[in-house]
Amino acid sequence: MKKLTYYILSAVFAVCNLSSCLDEDPIYSQNSSVIFSTQSNAELALLGCYGYMTNSAAYGQMMQEALILSSGFGWGQRNVNDDGRMLSLEAPTSASPIKTVWNGQYKVIAETNAFLTSLEKSGLSESVKVQMGGEAKFLRGLAYYNLVMLFGDVPLKIVASSSDGISTPRTPKEEVFAQIIQDMKDATQIAAKSADGRANSWAAKAFLGKVYYKMACLDIDAQANWQRAKEMFDDVYENGPYDLEPKFGKLFGDFVTGSKEAIFQLNFSITSTVCFNRASNRFAPSQSTSGIAWGTYRATKAIYDLHEGTYPGDPRIELTFMKSWRTRSGNNQKDPKPMIGDVLCANDSTYMYPYVKVNAGFEDDKKTAKEPVMKNGVPLVDKNGKQTPLEHALKLPYDLFPDRTNPSIEVLNQFKLADGSYKTDLAKIFSTDAGQLKWPHYAKMYDQNQIGTASHKNLMVYRYAEMLLLMADVYNELGNTAKAVELANQVLGRARTSGLMPAAQPADWSASLDQETVRTKLFFERIIELAGEPGTYEMPRIRGTKYFKMALEFNNKHELTIASSAQYYTSNNVWHDRVFNVGKEGGEGLSDSFVKKNMLMPIPDSEISANPGITNDDNNFGY
Repeated sequence: MKKLTYYILSAVFAVCNLSSCLDEDPIYSQNSSVIFSTQSNAELALLGCYGYMTNSAAYGQMMQEALILSSGFGWGQRNVNDDGRMLSLEAPTSASPIKTVWNGQYKVIAETNAFLTSLEKSGLSESVKVQMGGEAKFLRGLAYYNLVMLFGDVPLKIVASSSDGISTPRTPKEEVFAQIIQDMKDATQIAAKSADGRANSWAAKAFLGKVYYKMACLDIDAQANWQRAKEMFDDVYENGPYDLEPKFGKLFGDFVTGSKEAIFQLNFSITSTVCFNRASNRFAPSQSTSGIAWGTYRATKAIYDLHEGTYPGDPRIELTFMKSWRTRSGNNQKDPKPMIGDVLCANDSTYMYPYVKVNAGFEDDKKTAKEPVMKNGVPLVDKNGKQTPLEHALKLPYDLFPDRTNPSIEVLNQFKLADGSYKTDLAKIFSTDAGQLKWPHYAKMYDQNQIGTASHKNLMVYRYAEMLLLMADVYNELGNTAKAVELANQVLGRARTSGLMPAAQPADWSASLDQETVRTKLFFERIIELAGEPGTYEMPRIRGTKYFKMALEFNNKHELTIASSAQYYTSNNVWHDRVFNVGKEGGEGLSDSFVKKNMLMPIPDSEISANPGITNDDNNFGY
């Protein structure tokens, strides 16, 4: 790292809308020679540490983008580039998003290390040192958790350094977890209440529960860590300030603050050039917002159908997946295009999977519409006098499929429209035909009113619903399956009441379910609840290779996905799906080695080149 002086300039830091973010990249490095003379100077430096967790190398972009890319449930064009290979679970060690995530989390660590060193040398009061130091350690613990979750064994650096090229080998994950635990324990000594976007003692306890849970899943002193996780979760559950929001959708509104579900969140600004949230720019459909959106990455058909098929009518479906929007004439357009007729209809809007637009049919071979679009009570016609047909949004007929989670091509090939006519190309439209409208978008990060590339969104990094589902797993592992079901049913109950009217699904689970059934249901429920959030990467992997393979099988057994992937190898058109580890000449499919490899990301080659302590032979399995 560069040897810059450790300046603290008040003009560099800003707190925007109670966010901890930076107006610009600070003149701020790992040289810890400065000793804080006042509490306000230390506060500015601490805000800088928070700011690095919000910038584009961290949760402002890459900790959302790269994690969905590599999750197994993200879709993007089948280009042979870094993004395309990550989406195919074939990430190269040279992938830029992976390098950025690695560097972004180590930047947080470097800055918190420097801050802690300077804080300790200062003459500030012990209470200030406990509070500010605890917040910094929470951030460092979070950064190391992210790194060990994504990369396994990673270099452990807890001392400020101003030198480049120091040889730092990978530290066994057990030692990294020990440091995370110590940091979080220290953070339990800070205040119990905090402003939005700042850590508090309850957040540290809830995160400790997650750390112990993760270690137990990795078979690190499993029985003791299941019990430790229970103790932490019980304390937060019984005595902490958190609760579920009554409505699921309230979690993803504009600049949400004060949510009782937010265990730890990061806040952003639309005026900052550094700590703005770029997720809507990357994930929102092109021409769907007032700003610049590219719709680069989407959800796979498989994860949509997992949710639709498991819980038909679940209000979370509409809040998790974006399937239609009013059409605009391009990016940076304030308003959508005018209505075509007297009322909103499919003619005015764009529709994605599982919908397709069809017109109402024709009376004769002159293509005169049976059911025309009406404007002021008069059929719309083109310059040749032909009527404009009214378009309808036709949804896949899930009720007809033997397995609602896996639309059947055979059923689709026999599907009839309501008037009795055949729509024989329905399977073709969603499988072998190339085109942009075959995948839904993740909706949680969508901001219709985004400004340029910045959205009006904060981000809950860890929320109470996730804790409840992890806590349920802990109780299940410790033999109290009935309590596990009770905890899960709290999350399901909130989901049912999140629409305009109470829904039938997701229905409560029976208290008589056996342990393995509950373990599996909890695994998939976490994937459903956290889809389109950073947990999209972690949740399929958190219970190990057996369950990760089960998650990926939804993709590899999905009939429309299989047909689309096969068509790619004959057409070479990038608008097709992926069957993992099966190419033009076939392949192993979901082999044990493929699944094991994709439990972790590769150590980036940039780190191997810069760090003499790591060689190519030290990389993760399969890379």
